[in-house]
Amino acid sequence: MRALPVLLCLIASPAFSEVDYDPAQFAVEQGVFCDVPSVGEMEAPGTVAGKIELFETIPEFQWQTNVVPAVPDVSFGIKTESLDGAAYPGVVLTLTHPPFTETGTTRQAYVTSLGGTGTSINAYTFDVPEEQVPGLWTFRAEQNGEVLYEARFRVVTAAEAPEIAAMCEGIPLS
Repeated sequence: MRALPVLLCLIASPAFSEVDYDPAQFAVEQGVFCDVPSVGEMEAPGTVAGKIELFETIPEFQWQTNVVPAVPDVSFGIKTESLDGAAYPGVVLTLTHPPFTETGTTRQAYVTSLGGTGTSINAYTFDVPEEQVPGLWTFRAEQNGEVLYEARFRVVTAAEAPEIAAMCEGIPLS
């Protein structure tokens, strides 16, 4: 999992969105991008890796979609911006997904902050084959028992999202 608060403007698009949130509280963007290098990490004992990686700047979503091919180096997630500048510390970000092939893991969680003066991103990157499991993947952000957002992604085979799979794996489309 990767997260980093940075200032960006966001646009919510109901045409592809599978996100539940309060539009009076947050601007939300959901999408997919090819993995970018991280610049550091933060301890996250509730995750399989035990850490989340940090970006220098917020990556742009190359595809605004909730359909994600299960291939190496594909990243997907949610960008949020607090509309009134309110900070949300102590947010529990939970990712649920189909069982990983080797460990059977279905849930990962860590504590982060959202809002304040910038934009936040919570994203996941397929780093190892065990993680590349098709099915419903859900990001859920909660603070003090209140759901701030819940976003659903449909992870599919490379053949079901060939353009994204080819671009992120560096494979020509034809």
